Amino acid sequence: MDDFSFSRSGTHQPPPRRQQRRSSAFSTPDNSTSFAATPRRTPGRRGGALDDASWQSSVSWQPADTSWAQPHGLGAAVGPWAPAGSDAASRRGPALFRRTARDYYLSKRSSRMMMHHHRSSAAQQSRSVAAAAASAAGGGGKRLELQSVVTDASRALVVAPNTSFASNDDVIISTATAGPAAKAVVKYSDDTHYVSREVSFSRDNRDKLYVPPRRGRNDAPPSFGYDDDASATSYSRSQHYGGGVDEDDYDLDLDLDLDDDDGEIEVRVGKPVSLAGLFKYSAPLDVVLLVLGCVGAMVNGGSLPWYSYLFGNFINKVVNTDKSQMMKDVKQISFYMLFLAAAVVVGAYLEIMCWRMIGERSALRMRREYLKAVLRQEVGFFDTEVSTGEVMQSISSDVAQIQDVMGDKMAGFVHHVFTFIFGYAVGFSKSWKIALAVFAATPVMMSCGLAYKAIYGGLTAKDEASYKRAGSVAQQAISSVRTVLSFVMEDRLADRYAERLDRAAPIGIKMGFAKGAGMGVIYLVTYSQWALALWLGSRLVARGDIKGGDAIACFFGVMVGGRGLALSLSYYAQFAQGRAAAGRVFEIVDRVPDIDAYGGGGRSLSSVRGRIEFKDVEFAYPSRPEAMVLYNLNLTIPAGKMLALVGVSGGGKSTMFALLERFYDPTRGTITLDGQDLSSLNLRWLRSQMGLVGQEPVLFATSIIENVMMGKEDATRQEAIAACAKANAHTFVLGLPDGYDTQVGDRGTQLSGGQKQRIALARAIIRDPRVLLLDEPTSALDAESEAVVQQSIERLSAGRTVVVIAHRLATVRNADTIAVLDRGAVVESGRHDDLLARGGPYAALVKLASDSGRSSGDAGRKSPAAPAGAATAYNSFTDDSAVYDDMSSLSMSKPRYGGGARRTYPRGEAEEDGVGKTKDDASNSKVSVSEIWKLQRREGPLLVLGFLMGINAGAVFSVFPLLLGQAVEVYFDSDTSKMKRQVGALATAVVGLGVACILAMTGQQGLCGWAGARLTMRVRDRLFRAILRQEPAWFDEEDNAMGVLVTRLARDAVAFRSMFGDRYAVLLMAVGSAGVGLGICFALDWRLTLVAMGCTPLTLGASYLNLLINVGPRADDGAYARASSIAAGAVSNVRTVAALCAQGNIVGAFNRALDGPASKARRRSQVMGVILGLSQGAMYGAYTATLWAGALFIKRDLSKFGDVSKIFLILVLSSFSVGQLAGLAPDTSGAPVAIAGILSILKRRPAISDEDGSGSGKRRRMIKDGRPIEVELKRVVFAYPSRPDVTVLNEFSVRVKAGSTVAVVGASGSGKSTVVWLVQRFYDPAGGKVMVGGIDVRELDLKWLRGECALVSQEPALFSGSIRENIGFGNPKASWAEIEEAAKEANIHKFIAGLPQGYDTQVGESGVQLSGGQKQRIAIARAIVKQSRILLLDEASSALDLESEKHVQEALRKVSRRATTIVVAHRLSTVREADRIAVVAGGRVVEFGGHQELLATHRDGLYAAMVKAEVEAQAFA
Repeated sequence: MDDFSFSRSGTHQPPPRRQQRRSSAFSTPDNSTSFAATPRRTPGRRGGALDDASWQSSVSWQPADTSWAQPHGLGAAVGPWAPAGSDAASRRGPALFRRTARDYYLSKRSSRMMMHHHRSSAAQQSRSVAAAAASAAGGGGKRLELQSVVTDASRALVVAPNTSFASNDDVIISTATAGPAAKAVVKYSDDTHYVSREVSFSRDNRDKLYVPPRRGRNDAPPSFGYDDDASATSYSRSQHYGGGVDEDDYDLDLDLDLDDDDGEIEVRVGKPVSLAGLFKYSAPLDVVLLVLGCVGAMVNGGSLPWYSYLFGNFINKVVNTDKSQMMKDVKQISFYMLFLAAAVVVGAYLEIMCWRMIGERSALRMRREYLKAVLRQEVGFFDTEVSTGEVMQSISSDVAQIQDVMGDKMAGFVHHVFTFIFGYAVGFSKSWKIALAVFAATPVMMSCGLAYKAIYGGLTAKDEASYKRAGSVAQQAISSVRTVLSFVMEDRLADRYAERLDRAAPIGIKMGFAKGAGMGVIYLVTYSQWALALWLGSRLVARGDIKGGDAIACFFGVMVGGRGLALSLSYYAQFAQGRAAAGRVFEIVDRVPDIDAYGGGGRSLSSVRGRIEFKDVEFAYPSRPEAMVLYNLNLTIPAGKMLALVGVSGGGKSTMFALLERFYDPTRGTITLDGQDLSSLNLRWLRSQMGLVGQEPVLFATSIIENVMMGKEDATRQEAIAACAKANAHTFVLGLPDGYDTQVGDRGTQLSGGQKQRIALARAIIRDPRVLLLDEPTSALDAESEAVVQQSIERLSAGRTVVVIAHRLATVRNADTIAVLDRGAVVESGRHDDLLARGGPYAALVKLASDSGRSSGDAGRKSPAAPAGAATAYNSFTDDSAVYDDMSSLSMSKPRYGGGARRTYPRGEAEEDGVGKTKDDASNSKVSVSEIWKLQRREGPLLVLGFLMGINAGAVFSVFPLLLGQAVEVYFDSDTSKMKRQVGALATAVVGLGVACILAMTGQQGLCGWAGARLTMRVRDRLFRAILRQEPAWFDEEDNAMGVLVTRLARDAVAFRSMFGDRYAVLLMAVGSAGVGLGICFALDWRLTLVAMGCTPLTLGASYLNLLINVGPRADDGAYARASSIAAGAVSNVRTVAALCAQGNIVGAFNRALDGPASKARRRSQVMGVILGLSQGAMYGAYTATLWAGALFIKRDLSKFGDVSKIFLILVLSSFSVGQLAGLAPDTSGAPVAIAGILSILKRRPAISDEDGSGSGKRRRMIKDGRPIEVELKRVVFAYPSRPDVTVLNEFSVRVKAGSTVAVVGASGSGKSTVVWLVQRFYDPAGGKVMVGGIDVRELDLKWLRGECALVSQEPALFSGSIRENIGFGNPKASWAEIEEAAKEANIHKFIAGLPQGYDTQVGESGVQLSGGQKQRIAIARAIVKQSRILLLDEASSALDLESEKHVQEALRKVSRRATTIVVAHRLSTVREADRIAVVAGGRVVEFGGHQELLATHRDGLYAAMVKAEVEAQAFA
């Protein structure tokens, strides 16, 4: 066993006494790491430890100057503090070191590997190797030096510290972050020689280079793979860190990608379920409805075959009897036909009503079960398997497809199946030979249908997958719309969205052509069957085997049955979509999570003391299993005590909370509560015992009282109010217009950060937890509120186990135990005084905290007198001297401007056009065809050709019954040879019609599908751009919540294609069929045609009512959208939902949002059943009247039998076209409402845009000089549009000189963040002006203005993608060097460099893979790289630890020198160096001046009180 001793002091630590005699020390240059090797020789092996592959060592080191540590150096791996002294610490040390050395590992290896390929190169080298091995124990001058590591040759060079290693050690390169061309340069040297070699490595040879821990003694060492020709090269880019690199070499074409892969579409596709499997969640009532629906479909579907049977009898009676007897027989047959019509009324009612109710009920149940199942899953599932966008796609789109299949499509399928069965029953009863011959061709029909299903189903799955990728971009952009607007990324994100749509468009085009070709082939096979039937029937009639009427009845029976089969097969495309959608939904519903939120198993302790223990815990997040976050963590938290966790960001503190809440289970080790493993306890019970307040408070889009009550399942309103009082929230809540019923908005956007934090704290308090978990609970509070909340926490701590995470050491000053975490391990623990006495990591943190707070604290105590005139030294910031008057006069009164607060935010100027004043108005507005045509005119040629093809297809449908009518007439020709010749010609013509169908339908569906796909893409593109064009206040409205807008993009946009694309072509097909048919009928017999047309209004009227019921305004759409919004909020904040055990509350609210539309849908189903039943009955009544009139005309010699049969067949088959028109209704249901809603957004002119200001030349020239810009707010009056009665800013005036820094301080909710929003013109004031560069912001180009502002907000918003992409978000043209330099300035570079994938590490959706501090620093880097002239910092360092804050403040200080800076902060130490400080209270500036000036001239003022409160809160002032 060889041991190493690591020291940061430049000299090695002595090994144990028993090994000192055998130690070999190798010293290194100053400020580097030294290694002392203590080899243990292996018996029987020459050279001692040459084959000893053990990696274990004893390690000790001390806190020292860390300035020597390079970004990727060994110092970064070891970290600033690490254990020393104890055996346990020594064992932990090397493991910690190896885990965190992301770019390379140190491993004890044989020196033979170094020269493995060079032993034969020269005898001198061989002797050098032997000498190195022989002199290892003697400490000769041999060295193995790691000169440099390049993790990706196409990017930056990583320079290691100038570190030397013993010659019998080698460097093993970890490939976790290796790019395709990664290299390492290693130099071996002794007193007289040196050899430098370059080693290439990549992910492909991981096994070759990676040395796993705990290797056995006999394991063969890996080959290092040196080649003779791999000579060292000189890297000119090694000066990259010194700034000497050519920037062009590193210029990045930053491709902001919001998903994981730009390659082939990959999507989670569940296994398609069977049709029967769709009903797996059916209730008993659904079974009853299913039976009744099948009975109704059987009656309705069998009506036409039996009508054909009666029609055959009618023909026999008309042809073969005398005219006097004919009318008696016709009267009897007409009675049977009318009886059948009455039965159809009942059957059609049952069919439509029952199946639609099945679809509605099943969809309702699936939506509920799906959301319930999603919220049931473990948190890790959302990290790796599913995104919010996918969940919303399933709820809004997948379930809608399943509903359509289980309702209308299943009804049509069963209907046509019974048509097929009864049709062939009639055919076999009349002539089994004809029926059997036609039926023999059925396998061909089935094969065509299956092929159609496979091709169309595959394209459908790809189409769904392709849009989900685009939908993910939209979902993230809308959810973080303020960040998007602030960084002027609307166009870039819209282009990214359009790019995703472009990829999906070809699939939609292919779907159209595939659908048309498939349907055309099915019609060809059907017509071919008819040709066969006609030809065989002519032979049988000629031989006298059957009568002509029976042959006609057989033909029609088999024809209707074959058509039923064809139409039933045509549903396979929809079934494929529905089954695939059900597969995706059921996969989640049926998934049993690893950590089941609904699991009833596990123990529930009768009483909880609260003792928590971590035993040898190791953990890595599922999304990054190779990056250990906690390593060998051992920690005990006594019952009823408070433990404070401190340390650098990313040390694993928040991860410990996630493990305590059982969001995840540890990779290794156990966590116990009162001695019981957490995994053995009931999960809901466990979480009910814990109250969690996270670093970024999450509120749901509901009222304040409901948000608080979510903390406890059976909470009362009184309990919620009491909890708010304890959390210091009661006062500000009562000050709101609606008090506790005030809506907080989507993600709590209507409240300030401090207000949200206090509501979240109240939500935890109401649970009365035994274990309280506080993750930065006061990070967003001002000093005064923090002191009050801290007192509340201390009161709550009595008798509870409290674990608190804080970067502000003042927060944890009274903790019973303080544990310092660093890189996943506890490096120090104890009480405050004990830890200070040790002089370790905690003492360093304390010193840092004392340094940061000393200046403000000293100033607060000394209060030096100000020079004369100091109070008026800076009077130019306001024209209202009364601002400094008596503070008691401040109130929240309404402004003196008439109605000023109410006109703060005018609605979009679309109101001037009478469009879309509200969602309901938009829903009820009429859709103008001209507006649609403007969107679709680019596809005009395609649509015209498609419509012409549709008319041709409709003409085929009318010519076909003409040929059949001609065959009916020919069948009664006495000349059998002539009859057979004519029938043969007619059969050939029928086959020709089938070929024409292929051409016409392929052209019609393909061209219209092409146009429809492009139209849908354009509508989505324009809608998304229009959404991003709106002002932020528009998104605050409930009707424009994220879930609603995402649904509009995903589902409503398809309505354009459904209504005006391929479905519109089908409408023209029906019109073409009816027009050609009527023309033929008038040519044959105008009298009988007029009679038929007189009956037609009955059919068309009923069909029109059916369409009106379907496509009329649907008020429940809004309710579905509200339900989607609830689901989106819950899924995007699933951690909060899980911690609160609020799944039941969320599902309950979701169910209540669905109850209203579900009830309306049931009533609509019943009404539709009645109307469709009457329409079907009227249709058969019209047929019967036509036949009876035809018989009467024949009797009176006014018409011929052949003409009557032709007119009747054309009437029947043309009505099928009208039936197709009626069949459009389910697919276009709600389309006018959806289209009107989209058009209202497209036409809406935002209240804040470039259109309301010229934004041109003169202004740009005035502020285009590149220097910092002055910012001024003059007598600003403002109220948020959602709460117009609450004046946030009242006569607010402040001036920020160019290049200066002004800090805005005040209590939470005083309007500080509002100043930031107004400067960026997210809102316009009701009164006064916001000036930038001396110009009203309303006259400036909006994008230019926001482009000149760099924002770091209180809650940073990151996007799914890599760290590099998120930093580059601030400047798409930034080079790699600029991105890395920004990361260094934000003190995040070391952390990124230590990740397995470096800057390419995926941050997860909304940055969930990072801690709060890490996200904040990335947001700061994003703002730095923007290089704007106005810097807006809204609590920019609230989530940072003290060390990071120190570095970030220094970086921001550098940036602020070249920018005009506005700082919003609660922490006064953050703003003490600001040029001026504006103290805000009551919506106006009450004090203004420098730090010392305010303390001197306003000793009893508000700022002095704030300073005093913070000084008293400092634990170590």
